[in-house]
Amino acid sequence: MTSGSWPQSEAGALAALEGFMAALNARDASALYDLLHVPHVRISGNGVAIWADKTELEATYLRDFYDRAGPEWDHTILDSTEVLHTSEKKVHVLIQFTRCDSGGNPIGTFRSLWIMVSDDGWWGAQARSSFAP
Repeated sequence: MTSGSWPQSEAGALAALEGFMAALNARDASALYDLLHVPHVRISGNGVAIWADKTELEATYLRDFYDRAGPEWDHTILDSTEVLHTSEKKVHVLIQFTRCDSGGNPIGTFRSLWIMVSDDGWWGAQARSSFAP
């Protein structure tokens, strides 16, 4: 149910999303921050978090993630992606991901809506909404 045929946009958005997961698992903060547009918005069951600029991301984003994911978290598996809507510069992607411990055992599986945007040809996540902690 896309709002047009934008295969290049879809490919760019999905590549950025997969790159984000790879950077998260590699604990590569620099690569991770390059795949988040600011202001960046995360809507969860606990409220709304907004990072206004890259300085705020670098100061709090990963610390907040590690707190939410818990001490058992080792890596995240991107189980599935489903493109819901596309345009030239914006793609909505419904994902399912599983957080795992170091033995590969699932800690939790969640669905999330990611809003991916292109800023001068650079794809990244602008906003996300889920009920994951």
